[in-house]
Amino acid sequence: MRRAVHRRTLLRAAALTPLAGLVTGCGELGQAVGLGDFVRVAVTWSAAELAAFARVLDRRGTAGYELIPLGDSIRAALSSRTSGRADIVAVPQVGHVTANLGHLAPLPAGVWRAEYDRIVPAGARRYALPFKLANTSVVWYRKDLGITPPDTWDAWLALNEDLIDDGIAPLALGGADGWALAQFFDNVLLRTFPATFDALTGRHEANLWTSREVRTAFEMVATMWGQAGALAGGAGKALVQQFPDAVLELCRYGRAAMVPAPDFAESVIRRFAPDPRAYDTFTFPAGGTEDSPPLAVSSDLLVLAGPASGPAQDLLRYLATPAAPVPWIRDTGGFIAANPDTDLRYYSPTLRRLAKELRDNDIRFGLGDQLGGLGGSEGLQPVLQNLLRGIAAGVAPREAARTAGQAMVDAEHRTGS
Repeated sequence: MRRAVHRRTLLRAAALTPLAGLVTGCGELGQAVGLGDFVRVAVTWSAAELAAFARVLDRRGTAGYELIPLGDSIRAALSSRTSGRADIVAVPQVGHVTANLGHLAPLPAGVWRAEYDRIVPAGARRYALPFKLANTSVVWYRKDLGITPPDTWDAWLALNEDLIDDGIAPLALGGADGWALAQFFDNVLLRTFPATFDALTGRHEANLWTSREVRTAFEMVATMWGQAGALAGGAGKALVQQFPDAVLELCRYGRAAMVPAPDFAESVIRRFAPDPRAYDTFTFPAGGTEDSPPLAVSSDLLVLAGPASGPAQDLLRYLATPAAPVPWIRDTGGFIAANPDTDLRYYSPTLRRLAKELRDNDIRFGLGDQLGGLGGSEGLQPVLQNLLRGIAAGVAPREAARTAGQAMVDAEHRTGS
């Protein structure tokens, strides 16, 4: 996800006691120079997610460790050569792995599973262990409103219209986090024109950003966001609202009926909703004619900085086991294990269903994962934020779509993608 702002640095709505520099079980000298069994682990996570990962490490109860929450600076940890560098790095994009193979050590023997082949491309499979998957084709909704989950795009538009007529804002958006808007577009394009999505990520054709299919996807987005009364607080509020605040519009304040948000929204709902059981999910509706278009996903991958120490390799082996993420799944929620043998009984009923969906369906990584900056902070994210600004200013959906497509062509030229 890279992106100007990453969701893992923004779960501040679920903030706990700051955990930066959390250290256990080792002396100061070992901490300073990485001696003995001391292992440094750099992550993008913050707040509740960071605390949850600390519990995962604590459960092992052996070697000392230091958690280093780097947020958007995580890429620097992959190329660091300082004495205090990280031994293990959790990266949110496979592109970060392939761009830094010279700084990484291969995975230890025995941790790779055949099921990971569909998650990690061939060039990175010896270096990146999938740890956490995220189902991003998810819409959370309030069960008290009697919503019948829509199974098509047109049914979703009709549902929104009914809610607006009843005086209820259908959607909350965290538009200040460009990745949240980009994931919405990922789903519209992937679940309406999957062949075009694949061609775009594979660069099989030129000028796809101005193709009919991509322009239609932008127009679909603009139509839903631009529907009068569709966004809680209006487009202006959506532009300055971060992801956790959008979830709170649903589960704490009740000002929105739905929030398009990945499975990790569960951690916010568990912490802040008066009754977390009052919310459910449906799969992002398909806009095309395919019976089962792919689901959009993201993943956190664990890599070893080279040369890898024995304790770091041992810790990675532990994190690769099916039981390792159980404390996060059980106590915080919002976590789907990449390991298919992790026991489903530890998930909430909602996350259990979402985990099964990822195991049973075709998946694709979002444009931010596959196109790097062009699909993220250097292209799609600001383009969609500008589309939302245009909607707030009264720009028609068709014109907003045309402008967005041309802006992506311009971004492609700037980035040399």
